[in-house]
Amino acid sequence: LSKEPRDEGKDFDGKSLTGEASKVLMKVLYAARMARFDLLRAVGFLASHVTKWDELCDRRLYRLMCYIESTLHLRMVSWVGNEKQDLGPHLYADTDFAGDAATKRSTSGVFLSIMGSNTSAPLSGLSKKQTAVSHSTPEAEIVAADLGVRTEGIPALELWNVLLGRDLRIIFHEDNQAMIQVCKTGKNPTMRHLNRTHAVDVAWLHERFEAEDFKLRYEQSEHMAADIFTKGFT
Repeated sequence: LSKEPRDEGKDFDGKSLTGEASKVLMKVLYAARMARFDLLRAVGFLASHVTKWDELCDRRLYRLMCYIESTLHLRMVSWVGNEKQDLGPHLYADTDFAGDAATKRSTSGVFLSIMGSNTSAPLSGLSKKQTAVSHSTPEAEIVAADLGVRTEGIPALELWNVLLGRDLRIIFHEDNQAMIQVCKTGKNPTMRHLNRTHAVDVAWLHERFEAEDFKLRYEQSEHMAADIFTKGFT
């Protein structure tokens, strides 16, 4: 949902939800993690404001619940039309740049799916605010990629090697060419003043993509499946 909610009209009674916000958000989060990935970004954003809840948060939560009520017909659909030898895990990572107006931190989005020529089976989605401020989009993309590979990619690799009965390579999709070049070389003259957090991420990602278990692939932005976890929509 977009950052600044529209006026929802006369239905909102103005009653503060400060005491109930956590309960409502956690119930929504449970369903979002299971089958409504489009809700993850909005829930994560509001959850980060639980300790500083205000009237604007009330209106944002109200708008979220209105959106849920009006989209109960939506379903997350999977289809499988390949033999298991033709299937493999695909990992997408994306970010906004300084999307949080207060902290200037970016949000990481991660999407994991089993895919084939006639198969698309979503496994997990993740939307999480980054713990360090980035100076550019490639830096923020590096942090998002590190989160995706470390928390979703490696565990999935171990699991699906067993389930599919062979050694796999996870296809990692990235839509920022500057970030791809940094990961391939392990360094970049224009980003030589990276702090420790980002420098460690670059070094580790370079090692992972140099190994045989991950393959780095450029993806066009309009096909970036993790985009919905990082940016608002109406």
